[in-house]
Amino acid sequence: MSEEKSTVVPYSDDLPPQGLDTISETGRYSLSFWPAYLWREYFPVFIGVFWVLMTVYFGFALGLKKKTALSDILPLIFLYVFISLKFLFIFVSSDFLSTGFSFFWNIVFVKPSHMIPERFRVIVYAVTVFAIFLVVTLTLPVSEYGGRGTRIQSLAGIVIVIFFMTLTSKYPRKIQWYTVITGQLLQFILGVIVLKTNAGLQFFKWLSEIASGLLEFSVAGTEFLFGEKLIEDYGGFAFTVFPAVIFFVALIQIVYFLGGMQWLIGKLSVFFTALMGTSGSESVVASACPFVGQGESAVLVSQYVEFMTKSELHAIMTSGFSTISGSVLSGYLSLGIDLTYIITSCIMSIPCSLAMSKLRYPETEESLTKGKAVKPKAETEDINFLHAAGNGAALGMTLSLLIAASLIAIISLLAFINFILTWLGQFVGINDPVLTLNLILGYILYPFAWLLGVPALDLLSVSKLLGTKIVANEFVAYSDLVTKDAKGNSVISSIEPRSRIIVQFALCGFANFSSVGMQIGAIGAISPPRKGDLARLALSAMFTGFISTCISAAIAGLLL
Repeated sequence: MSEEKSTVVPYSDDLPPQGLDTISETGRYSLSFWPAYLWREYFPVFIGVFWVLMTVYFGFALGLKKKTALSDILPLIFLYVFISLKFLFIFVSSDFLSTGFSFFWNIVFVKPSHMIPERFRVIVYAVTVFAIFLVVTLTLPVSEYGGRGTRIQSLAGIVIVIFFMTLTSKYPRKIQWYTVITGQLLQFILGVIVLKTNAGLQFFKWLSEIASGLLEFSVAGTEFLFGEKLIEDYGGFAFTVFPAVIFFVALIQIVYFLGGMQWLIGKLSVFFTALMGTSGSESVVASACPFVGQGESAVLVSQYVEFMTKSELHAIMTSGFSTISGSVLSGYLSLGIDLTYIITSCIMSIPCSLAMSKLRYPETEESLTKGKAVKPKAETEDINFLHAAGNGAALGMTLSLLIAASLIAIISLLAFINFILTWLGQFVGINDPVLTLNLILGYILYPFAWLLGVPALDLLSVSKLLGTKIVANEFVAYSDLVTKDAKGNSVISSIEPRSRIIVQFALCGFANFSSVGMQIGAIGAISPPRKGDLARLALSAMFTGFISTCISAAIAGLLL
């Protein structure tokens, strides 16, 4: 019997995709390409069957949980609606929703507001937003976390910080106050949703539990590689954090390969572009930073980096400094930090980082993406999800080594500097407490800690942690927050409940000197001609990012 020969034929609608389209001389498809052919031809059927099964499961789950509080089943409802809409928009364009929203926004808000002179409009808007802040501050009931006096302290801190940022602005006359005020309002609304509504709090707790649960899966790989006994005997930062970083980055890379990350970031960027009036490219980067981290987020708009204005470069760097990335959540989890506050702080910092950046460095040039929604770069070099997982693991390993090298260098240098300062302090009688860099920065930042709404007895403890965050990094600061001394006491156990929440918000961010070099290197690699601009803007962006996270902390203090 003669052997059937196979020939390659061009792609057509009647054949499976190129690369699997071999057909025998008898005219029958080879078995090798039936799966791909079936998937392409019956994709709507597969989606429909999956949605029906998911709906049956959802209905059955709700039936069993019918006596459960709404806040407890809200995550399940959110997940069902999210997946259903995602499936719907595969077949139906979502443009009509964005068009309808834009039409509604223009008719109801934009056109009526433009009938009012611009300066008067901004003043009315600012007074209205301030009135909302003040009413919430005065009407919230007193709790164990503070009363009206401490909330007014936080509100005064926000006003003073914004006033100081205005005085130090690069171009005070060019400030777009609509963007600044809207950023503050959005940040406040997010804070209210999380801290003052049970549904919002449960949702963000669910997100933190999902993150914690995902990170725990890295234990299986770690035990396989090192053995369970070795981890139990010598478990520490490296054994608990670095495997989780590698796993999480690999997972994010797979989600990115499947298009999920681009979709989420794209929707968020459209939202912030429309509401705040920022450019599409800086909105994409700001939306991506809490998920993929500083530097890497700029890759999503790599085609625009070379042509960005200086204000846009300042904004994307500020966004990186004001948040932390999901890949390092495991580090905070291992320290016992509440991920709910960290995730909340990161989301709140998206609008605030854009607002504070436009306050510190207003736009004076013409942006290519001004008022234009930008789709994140969707192309990846990954062939399939296994390739994506492998590349993610390699990137996670690189990130782990960078974290390890950074921690070793910074903690060692900090110990050396503190030794020198303590030695010098002994000659002038400074022995209790001993003179350290943390103590010096603590006194410098003492008034700033008060502006956040920290009670008087905890001011020095919190300000020292803020100083540690700037000169070292947030890992070291969070570690100092929870580490017990020889007597078994820790900072977090000795300060008041109000201060515990505020400081966890304030320490959340990459605003430290070591991150400056990382950002210049990462973004500069995308566009080498802009390295000079990046270097000139870096310190200002780091300071602005630090201010953004502190305003998040002050808003938390206002709402407690």
